[in-house]
Amino acid sequence: MSKKSRIYVIVLIWAAALLQLFINSAINREEKMVEQVMSQGVDNLMEGSVKAYSYYGKQVLSPEAKELIAKNIAAELGVTGGYEISHRSEGEGNTTVLSKCGQQGDTKIKVISLVEEDEYGQKLMENYIMVEIVLKGSNGSAAYTYKEIVDELYEGLGMEPNTNIYLLSQYPGELTESEIDRETKDFLEIMDAVEVEAVEFEGVTTIYGYSNGIEEYVYQGDNRVNVNIAFSYDEEQDVTYIHRAVPFIDRSF
Repeated sequence: MSKKSRIYVIVLIWAAALLQLFINSAINREEKMVEQVMSQGVDNLMEGSVKAYSYYGKQVLSPEAKELIAKNIAAELGVTGGYEISHRSEGEGNTTVLSKCGQQGDTKIKVISLVEEDEYGQKLMENYIMVEIVLKGSNGSAAYTYKEIVDELYEGLGMEPNTNIYLLSQYPGELTESEIDRETKDFLEIMDAVEVEAVEFEGVTTIYGYSNGIEEYVYQGDNRVNVNIAFSYDEEQDVTYIHRAVPFIDRSF
């Protein structure tokens, strides 16, 4: 082997070693988000939830077929009984919902059929599958674990899901502006994100951020966002609720 070839091989070996080092040291931002909330005390965590959805094709599905799909997904999640199944119409579309409520958490699986028009004005049935798991209280600390489970479930079905992870925590009293700034700064730092936009509306402060370390994102106006934190104060209860999510908070409060 020539000297030039040996140098080339050494460069390749070092490049491979550095790549492996990068892979091993990569930080999972969603997991760090959960750890951040938990490090502030289990008592302040009220809820952790995971919601995923994916396109399921254009075939026409009977209520029986949709019910079977929901049951099979439930079984994959370890939900084998004690659930309720309902069918409901929504305009020209329809949805089958499997739901189970428990002391530690709730599970909801939806098989959704929507009528949409193609470019030629022809009506087509488009199907989607949505899975939502809500973990109550300190059980919310398992939110990221369930995100991995749900993602693997979808991938096993040959689908690429859009997944949202959400954490709700509470603190006594009304946070000051400086405390909100500190919580926001800590959150963006742990997520390796930059602030994109801050909005205040009817007493709720919402901050949108973007992190290159997270693949999923949505658009807020013209900007990409994939980390979200919001603060809402309940005067009657005298508590401040902190909402954290990747890529966005998908509920009203």
